[in-house]
Amino acid sequence: MLDWFRSSIQAKVMMVVLLATTLVLAFVLGVTGIFSRSFIVLDAESDALRVASMVGGRIANELSSIAMATRNLAYSLETGNWDRKSIDNLLIAVVQRNRDIFGSTVSFAPFEFDPTIKAYAPYFYKGRNGLVSVQLADSYDYFERDWFRKPFEEKSPVWSAPYFDEGGGETLMITYSCPFFGQGAGGEPDTVRGVITADVSLDRLTEMVSEIKLEKTGYAFLLSNKGVLMVWPQKELIMRETIFSLAEGGKDPHLKTIAFEIMNQEKGFHNAGESLNGKDSFLAFASLPTFGWRLGVVIPKDELFAQTYLLERILFIIGFAGIVLLLTSSLIVARSVTAPLKRMVSVTSKIGEGNFDVDFVEKNRLDEVGQLSRAFESMVNSLKKYMKDLTQATARKERIESELRIAADIQKSMLRTSFPAFPDRDDFDIYAMMRPAKEVGGDFFDFFLLDSEHLCISVGDVSGKGTPAALFMAVTKYLIEASVGVETPIDKTLEKVNALLFKNNDSCMFVTVFLGILNLKTGELIYANAGHNSPLIWTENKEVQLLEAVGGPILGIFDPADFRTGTTTLNPQGHLLVYTDGVTEAFNSEGREFSEEKLMEIVRLIGRQDAKSITEMVLEQIDQFRNDVEQSDDITIMVLNYTPRT
Repeated sequence: MLDWFRSSIQAKVMMVVLLATTLVLAFVLGVTGIFSRSFIVLDAESDALRVASMVGGRIANELSSIAMATRNLAYSLETGNWDRKSIDNLLIAVVQRNRDIFGSTVSFAPFEFDPTIKAYAPYFYKGRNGLVSVQLADSYDYFERDWFRKPFEEKSPVWSAPYFDEGGGETLMITYSCPFFGQGAGGEPDTVRGVITADVSLDRLTEMVSEIKLEKTGYAFLLSNKGVLMVWPQKELIMRETIFSLAEGGKDPHLKTIAFEIMNQEKGFHNAGESLNGKDSFLAFASLPTFGWRLGVVIPKDELFAQTYLLERILFIIGFAGIVLLLTSSLIVARSVTAPLKRMVSVTSKIGEGNFDVDFVEKNRLDEVGQLSRAFESMVNSLKKYMKDLTQATARKERIESELRIAADIQKSMLRTSFPAFPDRDDFDIYAMMRPAKEVGGDFFDFFLLDSEHLCISVGDVSGKGTPAALFMAVTKYLIEASVGVETPIDKTLEKVNALLFKNNDSCMFVTVFLGILNLKTGELIYANAGHNSPLIWTENKEVQLLEAVGGPILGIFDPADFRTGTTTLNPQGHLLVYTDGVTEAFNSEGREFSEEKLMEIVRLIGRQDAKSITEMVLEQIDQFRNDVEQSDDITIMVLNYTPRT
């Protein structure tokens, strides 16, 4: 045998190949096992934290949306006249149209709803068989409940801790409570009249958290800011145990350390051992900053490394087969390999030159050369498909961008861009502009002569931004233009427009509108305000002040709605400045708002100017204030100068 080994090149080649491939296989299996486990742990940490942050962000976004809607409803309660029926209709609409809201109440402060009634708090919630209505004043003293007392005393919205609503919805929930105010003498919010709430059932949070799917038996849980179990696999422990009580009752002291880190760190990834579910597992957690809650994800290690074990077995099988194949192929004449490889080099050179229409003549071979040839052919086909898909995707992207540009052009064409708008009139000067935050926006302005003596002006702001807001804006603008008239009171005009917008408004979009008609002979301005910012007006002594508020609900949320009108007289050489909240709520890099006070101060400094100059100067000041901060909302400004003919 020894002589054969010494005299036979075949034996030497086979032995060298056998030893080398065995060592390589052992090294590859060892390194693969070590690094694959490390990479899987890193990927699991990244994925788990990403999923936890994503779901936490989703929960925060949905709860923030509920909070925003509740604040909007509180504002509408401040600006309208409400009776029992309209309050009930409002609560029914809130609960029915919002899948995430379990129940809602408008709870009045003592004797605020009716001087003869101390407590009045209608509550509507989703029961098993439909919408259920109860009067909380009949169930308990709601004035002492945290969900009423805290916002009432602090005069600001609050989220409650989780609790069981005994006497109300009879379920575990959290509540967002927002105070609404009465109007003071100057039209500003005065005392707290009551609190409007939006309840979110913990079942809804459980539904969102349970959507997290990690491996086969991995699960997620949610803790309150005190460590109370809000979402947990064992439902009997929810709201009855904390992560700390579980740690105290468990056999693994490591759980105490993990519980402390969960409640005191923003996020983390730990080897939890068997402390959470009796299986060796990893734990990832992240915080929900707005609420102080903690979202955790538990992943069993055996399920996490299952693919690694399978990969190791597959690599071993492939390696063993490779050894056999190498031993066999080492005996084949090198020429049988190099010749077809040279032909493949020629083919791949053509591919490198961009010619994908080539024929792989070696693809029918059964050896590695044939495998390589088929792999190259598959690669070329994939590359050709990729290039085709890339071309189509680029075309689709260009088409979408083109459609957005067309939509922006259409929106611009709906708003006046040519000034002066009335070159043959010298008794007034008007200028307006709208700068959208996205390609298209939800703000609008409009002005037109009803006859030779009456000028109609309107400025509106639709909830949200982008294409949906632009469509809602277009409908509102043309409904106003079609409904307004000299002989039609403008409050009736807004009632009609509101009724038309309310129909089929399943998305609960709304719009604020300032609408006015100026008598060009007398300077008398009759106006109505549907939840819009109060315009600025120059007084007789050349001071700048807010136009007297008349109040009125926003358009599109509920019907019927009542609106009031106000009347003022523009002084000769007087100005009126109407704007949307994108002006006063423009933010700088420090997070401060431009504010109504700063707008009034700037307008005072500008003084008497033509309408275009005032508009451009105000816009310049807003841009300087924002500096490099991206515009967060649509900005609309309209300036009207009244110069009556003598």
